[in-house]
Amino acid sequence: MARRLVPGNVITDEPGIYFIPALIDKWKAEGTGKGFVNFDRLQSYYDFGGIRLEDDVLVTADGARRTGPNRLPILPDDVEAAMS
Repeated sequence: MARRLVPGNVITDEPGIYFIPALIDKWKAEGTGKGFVNFDRLQSYYDFGGIRLEDDVLVTADGARRTGPNRLPILPDDVEAAMS
């Protein structure tokens, strides 16, 4: 964003992780992350795709707070319960 946030700004916090087989295979072949990435373990996630968790955040004078009355579930068991 490259700008200072001020009270009243609303931003979206979107942490996520994506498993893209073509990129993982490329990085494995190139040795990218060798010693840090367990490429064999990553193969078990090839059909997962990914997930992104989003929160809208209001910048306040003394910090920030999530907007809305309820937060969407983010813990695995809570997500499974909401989806069933």
